[in-house]
Amino acid sequence: MIKISQVNVYGFDSRGHIAIFEGCDIEVDTYPYYDKATSSIKFDEMVSFIEKLNKHDVVLLHPCCHNPTGMDLTQEQWDKVLDVIKQRELIPFMDIAYQGFGEDMDSDAYAIRKAVDMDLPLFVSNSFSKNLSLYGERVGGLSMVCPTADEVERVFGQLNFMVRRIYTSPPSHGGRVVDIVMNDEQLHQQWIGEVYGMRDRIKAMRIKLKSVLEAKLPERNFDYITRQNGMFSFTGLTPEQVERLQSEFGIYMISNSRMCVAGLNVNNVDYVANAIAEVLKD
Repeated sequence: MIKISQVNVYGFDSRGHIAIFEGCDIEVDTYPYYDKATSSIKFDEMVSFIEKLNKHDVVLLHPCCHNPTGMDLTQEQWDKVLDVIKQRELIPFMDIAYQGFGEDMDSDAYAIRKAVDMDLPLFVSNSFSKNLSLYGERVGGLSMVCPTADEVERVFGQLNFMVRRIYTSPPSHGGRVVDIVMNDEQLHQQWIGEVYGMRDRIKAMRIKLKSVLEAKLPERNFDYITRQNGMFSFTGLTPEQVERLQSEFGIYMISNSRMCVAGLNVNNVDYVANAIAEVLKD
């Protein structure tokens, strides 16, 4: 039985990962990642945990725009994590669902490309649900990088076996849309520009949210809001404060304080920021 080491966070996607693996009778464990007290990554604890894993354990990682915390590793931290993975002969599983929403298409894929350069065997799952607005079609892919041609042949045989059992032939509409966009230079560049437009809008909302909160609560530090990347943010609110936002202000987020920053816009960001400041005062 393979042991999957899973991010120790409580967002919806992480519970989804756990459910998928446990549904396949795979043993699941967690590693330290997010420190609620400091709104930062427990990097040293994370590395220490990974250093104790057994050969061929699989480590699930988000290359960019970590869901749900929004807190990403730096390139230097990725280098350290991947060095440990290589030394321990572990297998990284890179799940990248928000490429382009962090820094840019290339920077967001740094961890994946670094792992390939290090000749690591790895899984990569990617999604176009968000960055190509194909959520309903659930378009993405699963790639496996193998160190030898013999392993490629055996892994490909297993993939064909699983595909045959699960769905045989997937819906083609979403995949064809992606194929057209990726293989037409003009459409491809237009798509990248639109993704970056969304990235910049989300970053602008983070800056605005932070500025209003700082003005309302100057004694508190809200730097973590703009250090985070991607669509989601751990706001640091308690479940009770989240409940107040819902009951008193009609603002909804997950009870663990995860907020979808993409839901903010120029018309509602001030209202949301003021409401958050109000519940934080008590």
